[in-house]
Amino acid sequence: MGTKALSKILNSSEIKVYFALLEIGQSTVGPIIKAAKVPDSKIYSILEKLKEKGLASFVIKNNVRHFQASDPRNMIKILDEKKAEIEKERNEIEKIIPQIEMRRKMSEDVQEATVYESYNGVKAAFSVILVTLGYGEEYQVFMLGEALREKRVVQFFKNYHKQRIEKGIRVRLIGQDTLCDVINKHHRYRGMKIRFTDLKLPLGIFIFKNHIMTVVWEDNPTAFLIKSKKNYEHYKEFFEEVWEMAKV
Repeated sequence: MGTKALSKILNSSEIKVYFALLEIGQSTVGPIIKAAKVPDSKIYSILEKLKEKGLASFVIKNNVRHFQASDPRNMIKILDEKKAEIEKERNEIEKIIPQIEMRRKMSEDVQEATVYESYNGVKAAFSVILVTLGYGEEYQVFMLGEALREKRVVQFFKNYHKQRIEKGIRVRLIGQDTLCDVINKHHRYRGMKIRFTDLKLPLGIFIFKNHIMTVVWEDNPTAFLIKSKKNYEHYKEFFEEVWEMAKV
């Protein structure tokens, strides 16, 4: 019998007891426990739940309760009640969505600046990209300069892009044409598109969902992370203009 459908309104013990009542008819608790194979200590609470749901009732004979299954069509009434309750909750949520949306937009407009220092600090800054973006989303980069030739930078981005690829995040990058050799050798990964330019551009700029991150890779690597929707939009627009002019 379709217990999967019944599980929407009854737990497993309630289903067992209800089926037992259907099978044996009007009965005291003893035969019900045996047929349903439920603990003695729980039988009365289960029967009470079935009564509350309109699926069981009892009569008293010789001062002893005899339980019986009620009309199974009462299950439809339970579902109708659930549907009405869900519809009521939906209407209430719809009323407060404008307030929630307003708060979300306000949080997007909040401007924040954070500085991350040291190798591990920069690693933490890059994790913000992975947390902020979801599967299939994309960010844009004006790549680092000569630092891309350093072994520790190559290893850093190797580890980072492994995580990015696992999350399904895409990226478009613009690099200096003088670094074409090292970029093609050490900095090409799945899920990315790279173009080159001879324009003098800002280096180490990462543009992602209302954030701009500037990375300076020297003896003490540092990442400056700014959350600003307007700043993000300006950089994003600038990136797209350069992208159209850059070459593959």
